[in-house]
Amino acid sequence: MPIAYRNQITKTFRDNAIRSVLLIDDDYSPYPELASHQKHLLDKLYEISNRYLEVSESDNNTQNNDNIRKMVADFNNLKNLTKNSFDSFKRTHVAEQFVKFFHGEQCICDVEKQTQNLNPEKVRKSDLIILDYCLSGTDATKSLELLRELSTNKHLNLVVVYTNQPLNNVWLEIASTLRSSKSINTADFFDEQSLAIWDDADDVFQDNWTPLSRDHQIRYILGHEEEIIHVVKELFWSDIQNSDDFDANLHKEPTDQILRYFCELDIRKNNKLPNDFKNAQIHGSDELWIQSGEVFITLCEKKGETAEEIAQEPRTVWDKLSAALHDWYPSFYRVALSELQNRIEDSNFAMSKALNKAQHEQIALLWSILKENPDNQLNISEGMLSHLLQDISKELLRRDDNAASKFLKDVANSVSENIPDYIAWKKSDPEPHNKFIKTIIQIAKTNFRESLEPFDLEYCQNIAHAFNELISTQDELPRHITTGTILVSDNKKDWFVCVTPSCDTVPEQMANDHVRAMSPHRQLTFIKLIKEDTLSNGLKVAAQSSHIFVKDLEGKRIALRAINEFTKQPYLVELIVEDHASPLTNQGKNVTAITTVQKKKNKGTLIFKKCTLFPVAQLKPDYAARLQAIQSHHLGRIGVDYATVDLSLPEQE
Repeated sequence: MPIAYRNQITKTFRDNAIRSVLLIDDDYSPYPELASHQKHLLDKLYEISNRYLEVSESDNNTQNNDNIRKMVADFNNLKNLTKNSFDSFKRTHVAEQFVKFFHGEQCICDVEKQTQNLNPEKVRKSDLIILDYCLSGTDATKSLELLRELSTNKHLNLVVVYTNQPLNNVWLEIASTLRSSKSINTADFFDEQSLAIWDDADDVFQDNWTPLSRDHQIRYILGHEEEIIHVVKELFWSDIQNSDDFDANLHKEPTDQILRYFCELDIRKNNKLPNDFKNAQIHGSDELWIQSGEVFITLCEKKGETAEEIAQEPRTVWDKLSAALHDWYPSFYRVALSELQNRIEDSNFAMSKALNKAQHEQIALLWSILKENPDNQLNISEGMLSHLLQDISKELLRRDDNAASKFLKDVANSVSENIPDYIAWKKSDPEPHNKFIKTIIQIAKTNFRESLEPFDLEYCQNIAHAFNELISTQDELPRHITTGTILVSDNKKDWFVCVTPSCDTVPEQMANDHVRAMSPHRQLTFIKLIKEDTLSNGLKVAAQSSHIFVKDLEGKRIALRAINEFTKQPYLVELIVEDHASPLTNQGKNVTAITTVQKKKNKGTLIFKKCTLFPVAQLKPDYAARLQAIQSHHLGRIGVDYATVDLSLPEQE
């Protein structure tokens, strides 16, 4: 990993992201408790001092003896108090070093000793949590419960599990518990075939199963299930066949599901909590880090007995967190989002004079919601949210001389030390530029460690398609068919994009008597799209804006031609959308196309052809507007009533 990229990961995910730290350990005593110990100790010293003075000044031997006995009892009590206070101060010295260290890193640092009723909502508000693994003797239940709760929170938490337990055991227990093995009820776990095989041979299977090795358990937990099943299946079946109880007429080879069942049982043994939690995906590196849901966990071993060693522990934890983040190797996309979040959290948009709209505009945005029917206020609020987000994005772009944009540029160029110099495209010699593009795609691929796809022509085309789709389509579908809505028919062959002006697609707006008469149905104009046989056909001419790049209902990347390559005109069709006002869902919309029969006998006869169109994607406004403009230009063209005459004379021989 390039040093520049490694440093940026540390800066983005640790240095810039961590503002508050919470230490959770029942051995640490927070300041109020230490103050209470000290006050109690001083009170006892004051009380004993007074009794000592009373003994010295008294001439009554009987009273003297009583006071001496009380003093002896008090000194014994004081001895115990001193010992308890010393133990508290001894462990609290560790916490003191952590607090001192993080204050030096400009972080707020607090200590939590009360571990019986930890409130996850309170804990999650700390950016970094340093958590003792066994909060009660050798019992890790409380810590595991907290980690499980944090993994489902919306706020990302960094956690360092700080423990004197063996890290290999701790890693496996945390990963198994957060993963939460699947149900082991055979009736729920097995399909019909597996259940039949199991019922005939469950005792033989159980007697011959060899528990997964620790390495196999780890790989299984990290998602390499198919690999582990393949590795252990052959040996397991061999052991069964070689056992004394094997009956070739009765016992059949176990299915993959039966192998998974035994694997789940082995992993469940490390799960320290009740197994009633939803199964979660686990990422990680053995003995170093675990990521599950919204929590990133680093494992760090407790060390240090002397004052000098203890003073070094905070730096050890800090560096171990950085090493874990490097090993995780977040992609450029993750780094960019995390840094953007850091910058947003550092900003005070509510007080920014540069951001705030003028009085009339602010009032107008509130008025735009309140003036609407309550049923439509959510739609209007979404529109207002887009205005607010645009203001925030513009503020981030302008701030500190475009620092956010420069950050993205610098990080992108730090992902590799071998980024080639830019080569421009030349029509006379396109090959150097094409080679440059492929090299850059390969470098970008190495930044995404989770990608297991082979690097070939198809992969490069998928990346180019993904970029075109990203810049031209929105993440969410509209509530109703509107300009730029892309749909496919139920036969998955016919593709359409709506090009009716968006104002004429609003269900509540009745533009004319014709629209009112058809309500709740609506007649809309579409361009019929032609699906290209290969991505290459569309990507080669992508800059001509004649294609739409989307994924079909099965997730396959496709290119759809909107403009005829020969006539340079769109193929327009009119469709009647039934119940257009109802919400657009993945259940599709029933539409009716009106066509005429072309046979001579009944030429001109109207045919009502019905089908169902399923929404696939929504073009961004600029791209949808372009197609709508092409439709308007096509309908407004003139010249077909002119006389076409060619009076040129043939060339003389």
